[in-house]
Amino acid sequence: MIEEARIKHLNNRRTTSGNYVLYWMRASQRAKYNHALEFAVEQANELGQPLVVYFGLTNHYPEANLRHYSFMLEGILETQLALSNRGINMVIQVEPPEVEALNMSANASLLVCDCGYLRIQRNWRRYWPIGQLARFSKSKARS
Repeated sequence: MIEEARIKHLNNRRTTSGNYVLYWMRASQRAKYNHALEFAVEQANELGQPLVVYFGLTNHYPEANLRHYSFMLEGILETQLALSNRGINMVIQVEPPEVEALNMSANASLLVCDCGYLRIQRNWRRYWPIGQLARFSKSKARS
């Protein structure tokens, strides 16, 4: 059970009757010790729906170079394998993350994201019409 203090609901809509729970992985790129992931798992279990984890790669990450991307992709592939071992599907796409996560949320009952601390991660979320989304919650890594 994830502590309620770690959860922030970003809109006050009810959970809809979508096809899955969507977890948009941004900052917490790991399958263990990830509060947002575990919250999404709990919610998917309560709704009796599969969990889909989305990770978007952008070509425009500030100050990132080929070495950064190589390191990140190695870790993301390890995360994808660890999630697969838990029966969780992870979708990785080279698309602007804020655009594709919004597209994927159209069929989701609930959207969960981790707490992005970097400016670019906060800006991705600001792109969204929060009030029009399915119930949208984020989880903080620390209190």
